[in-house]
Amino acid sequence: MTGQTAVRRVLLIGAGSIGAVYLYQLQQAGCDVTAVCRSNYAQVKEHGFKLLSLRYGNVTYRPNKTLSSLSECAGEIFDYILVCIKSFPGSKPSLPEMLAPVVRNKSTAIVLAQNGIMIEEEVALAFPDNPIISGVIYLPSVQTEPGTIEYHEMLNLLELGTYPADAPPDHKAAALRFSELMVKGGGNAKVLEDIQIARWSKLLLNAAWNPICALTLCSDGDFLLSSDFAEELAWEVMMEVIALADKVGIPGVTVEVAESKFSIAKRRAKDGTGREMSMLQDIRQGRPFEVEAIIGNAVRLGRRHGMKMPRLETFYALLKGRYDAQVKERRQGGTSK
Repeated sequence: MTGQTAVRRVLLIGAGSIGAVYLYQLQQAGCDVTAVCRSNYAQVKEHGFKLLSLRYGNVTYRPNKTLSSLSECAGEIFDYILVCIKSFPGSKPSLPEMLAPVVRNKSTAIVLAQNGIMIEEEVALAFPDNPIISGVIYLPSVQTEPGTIEYHEMLNLLELGTYPADAPPDHKAAALRFSELMVKGGGNAKVLEDIQIARWSKLLLNAAWNPICALTLCSDGDFLLSSDFAEELAWEVMMEVIALADKVGIPGVTVEVAESKFSIAKRRAKDGTGREMSMLQDIRQGRPFEVEAIIGNAVRLGRRHGMKMPRLETFYALLKGRYDAQVKERRQGGTSK
């Protein structure tokens, strides 16, 4: 591979539970990683990260450079910008506005390691010449306190693909190189021809379990054990996602895929190892959560196609109410309950 021995410069935006693990993997692969931290900046700057992991063991490490804002690296050139902050469509500043000072070279690839659907277009429109790589994450890690990451499962998969799927060959090559780096660093990654199939397949999990956990304060496993109605609710949400995917022409989002995804929660319920999903983690800590990227985009797409999705629409209405209440509480200086 051309440039195989070159040190890749990576800018990591968002070094929380996911970003911190990817930071470790990229450094293990020989990359120079600049990390823009937010709430954990002071701890990481002083002490680095402490990773408690079944896959990697217990390790302490720090970014090659730790920053508190993107303005501190404006004008620098990076091979990859890895975006691990949550996706908030319609927010100000927008993600393209945030990235503008650091996308200084047309060869810089932007990797969107974020949840939800329909999140890539605004970035692709803002940076039409740069490789846009969409990533679907399976990595059950949690930041239990600033700089401390607990990662107690072996599951580690990053599915990657260009946006759009028919991107130029050099964009696809950038996706392959990033995949190779993640594998070299001890993770599991693969490049797909059409990442949207994987993104919608992940939505089967996210659209069901994130709202359920957030609204009930249960882990996925505990919710399944809570009543005879629990399994049916989660399953019917997945069926609404399958129907929507079929309506808009996304292939491969099938009942068989849903059964495979559902089996994860069933196993956790059986083993007593239920997981609190990211929305619930965010609600517990009073942080904004991804209601629009995961649920809002789906229900609006359904409305445009004349589809009724009563469970997803109910989840959206309830979560939007919780989100707006949380925003109000933060403005008033209160603590989200």
